[in-house]
Amino acid sequence: MANESLTVTLADEARQLLDCLQTGDPHASHHLARIIEADTHGALLPFAEAFAARIKDHLTRFAELSITDPDETLDEEVYQLLKAAAIDWVSMPGHGRPGEGSADVDFA
Repeated sequence: MANESLTVTLADEARQLLDCLQTGDPHASHHLARIIEADTHGALLPFAEAFAARIKDHLTRFAELSITDPDETLDEEVYQLLKAAAIDWVSMPGHGRPGEGSADVDFA
């Protein structure tokens, strides 16, 4: 069983992720996790770099404010950081420091 591999159909996972996002279903995170796991070519790496830049800035700010208990609001903070990185994300990776910039994107 340890050698069993999970087959992920990206198109199906993307459709299910979209359905979950549109209905507010928290199972969206399961579909997103499967898509990330299936990313063998590193297509999502630029966004990970942007997220890492946001985390670094956030941790630096916490250190400056002498906040030493990371578990105070960790779950909500990580979610807000993901959203902030998404807002900062530029559509064409490689423009400046990851996590900076802006893209005025309308989603339909």
